[in-house]
Amino acid sequence: MIIAIVGSGRCSEELVRNVSVHGKKTVIGERVFLKDLPPILEDLEGLIPESVFKADVVLDFSGHLDIPYALKKAKRVITGSRCDLPNTVAVDCFCSIDISEEFGIPEFRIEVEEGKIREIEVIKSSPCGAAYYLAEKLKGMPVEEAISRCGLLTQFVCKGRGGPKSAIHRAAEIHKAAIERAILPQ
Repeated sequence: MIIAIVGSGRCSEELVRNVSVHGKKTVIGERVFLKDLPPILEDLEGLIPESVFKADVVLDFSGHLDIPYALKKAKRVITGSRCDLPNTVAVDCFCSIDISEEFGIPEFRIEVEEGKIREIEVIKSSPCGAAYYLAEKLKGMPVEEAISRCGLLTQFVCKGRGGPKSAIHRAAEIHKAAIERAILPQ
């Protein structure tokens, strides 16, 4: 799976790092840094290099409302901006959608022994790598404590915006739900 990244930000930087460390089937193809864009883009032609459109998915971290429309030729676009194009999904938090087989909505495999987390394996990581951080911090912790602390621990490494009802809180909820799914019987 080839990912192209348009724009920059802390989450995109962490995704690049995590793909380089943990990606076995995911690679970062093209990265496009857009600077000094006006609030309204009159001409979208030629703004995005053609090489971006070869990617399986384009992640738009630009925060610019017009950029998803400049990406209309892409196979699949995930953006933090509002957009209603058929190839585009707008998200409030990049760990709320699957990007590739290895990155997106976090997924864990957890073994519990005597009420404590004995082993924790990351099956799918959030783009920022919070899932790997949780795997490290929750191992050996009592189950109840792990469930109650995982949201706060996620927020330590999440690169999303803060504030009430923000991406950082959404990421905490997503990671807590993933931990609960892995621990609690269905």
